[in-house]
Amino acid sequence: MRQELPSTDGAPAAIQTATGGAVFVSPQPEPSGAKVWFFTRLGGVSEQPYDSLNVSVKVGDGEAAVTGNLRLIQEAMAGRNSAWVKQVAGDGFIRVSTAGFAGEADALVTSKTGFSLVVAIADCAPVALVGERGVGMVHSGWRGTLAGVAANAVWEMGAAGTRAYIGPCIRGCCYEVSEELARTFAGRFGEDVVSGRYLSLPAAIRMNLQEAGVEHVHDLGLCSGCRPDLFYSHRKQGPLTGRNLAAVTRTSA
Repeated sequence: MRQELPSTDGAPAAIQTATGGAVFVSPQPEPSGAKVWFFTRLGGVSEQPYDSLNVSVKVGDGEAAVTGNLRLIQEAMAGRNSAWVKQVAGDGFIRVSTAGFAGEADALVTSKTGFSLVVAIADCAPVALVGERGVGMVHSGWRGTLAGVAANAVWEMGAAGTRAYIGPCIRGCCYEVSEELARTFAGRFGEDVVSGRYLSLPAAIRMNLQEAGVEHVHDLGLCSGCRPDLFYSHRKQGPLTGRNLAAVTRTSA
């Protein structure tokens, strides 16, 4: 099943259901030479309050349910294995050449094909990067955004021809922060990224990507705070909520 999502506030995207039932959002048109999945919370086996495609055992969900969900996601990605990291809310990246655990970082890049790069999110922004020399996947919360983690990944990949896709995350409509943090972001990225105490992570990430030389930034415009039917939100739902998976793979060198 495929359904086009409204593009009034973001780049065109479609919500799709894979053969095994996992539901994901993908940019439209999909990038040449790569595939991007922003998985929703739908189509898994976890029970409430983690219903249903939660990918983290660290939030209280059962290991059997999470394992089942990861199998469904792997099926949706045509059987591909994944490379992942322990996310530490920093500015580090790791270049990988094979699937599996890669260490501590908040971004992965690769020039290889045959496996996916993944991050887990519940309000932080996933940023898929597709370039001439490879792909990258970034986990960018407020700390990573201030530290420039997206730009760091772009510089590692090479900015020439790189396209960026900002996936579902909490946005300026729902993300209220402290006055101090709002001032810090305004000082770093300009007044347009804040409205009072409400912070737009995607706007700041876009500026950071443009600083790194990325000319084509596609923001899907989906808010995890506004769409609890589709996405987990730690800010809106509290600690007893799941984690969504975001993934990118290089399909041709």
